[in-house]
Amino acid sequence: MKQTTKPKLSLVIPVFNEEQVLPLLFKKLNGLRNKLPKQTEVIFVDDGSEDKTLETLKILKLDYPKTVIEFSRNFGHQAALMAGLREAKGEFVVSLDGDLQHPPETIVEMLELHKQGYEVVLTNRVDGQVTDWSKRLTARIFYRLMNLLSQTKLEPNSSDFRSLSRNALDSLLSLPEHRKFLRGMVQWIGFKTIILPFTVERRGAGTSKYSAYKMMRLALHGLTSFSAMPLFLAGIFSLLLFLAAGAYAAYVLYIRFFGSGIVDGWASVLFTTLVIGGFISLFVGLLGVYVAAIYDEVKARPEYIVKDKHEQS
Repeated sequence: MKQTTKPKLSLVIPVFNEEQVLPLLFKKLNGLRNKLPKQTEVIFVDDGSEDKTLETLKILKLDYPKTVIEFSRNFGHQAALMAGLREAKGEFVVSLDGDLQHPPETIVEMLELHKQGYEVVLTNRVDGQVTDWSKRLTARIFYRLMNLLSQTKLEPNSSDFRSLSRNALDSLLSLPEHRKFLRGMVQWIGFKTIILPFTVERRGAGTSKYSAYKMMRLALHGLTSFSAMPLFLAGIFSLLLFLAAGAYAAYVLYIRFFGSGIVDGWASVLFTTLVIGGFISLFVGLLGVYVAAIYDEVKARPEYIVKDKHEQS
């Protein structure tokens, strides 16, 4: 179907090695044909898939104009989302994962909320038994830590399943940093926002491509992008350790010149040395994380490289 007017709705879907789930996803999207605006476009971003994801995206038929952005390699989920958001032309733009854990049916509810005047519709994950307990625990710890250390408060159990008005999206795209943590950036820009709970579905097929390393890297990006508090805490702890060390040094000198001349407690001295050394190592590592973030920014490399773009009306 050829689209001659500006899209009312854009769907942005990053995919990575999702060959098995794509037929189910296309079926779901086609099933919403009468519930979504007629002027709807779908933008897929193939994040360097190593299976037949790209070929499948080209072959499968969709009842909407379809654009497939092909990366030159795997650049990561946040980069794929940004590529799709920059390509989107709709008045409202919804981003969702391609594994069907973000139910496409929820998009209808998002559009109804936009009609009520909300410019940002965020989602709150209700995991149930679908998500592994360890992932739920680490996510809970991360969000509590972020909300404790950052002035930008994050919605607990939030996800990259969200809907933005054109005004909100343009403001988001104007942010210049290369290291992207979209969950924080979206809440930082403000605008009238509402939280929409949704129940996480089981994957349509295959297994999760988000490894523990990728999750940890995303968490570090979020922490360094939205909070300098760890650096201030490191400075405070360093000052306290310096004062404690100074007090202990004064005690040693007093015993040496005005006491027995023998300072007892070498075990405590060793313990103190190990504690101070451990804190110093921790602080140096923390500084290294922030220096790495600065290093990535000053290089100013593109977040991704588009190898090709395929459009189908």
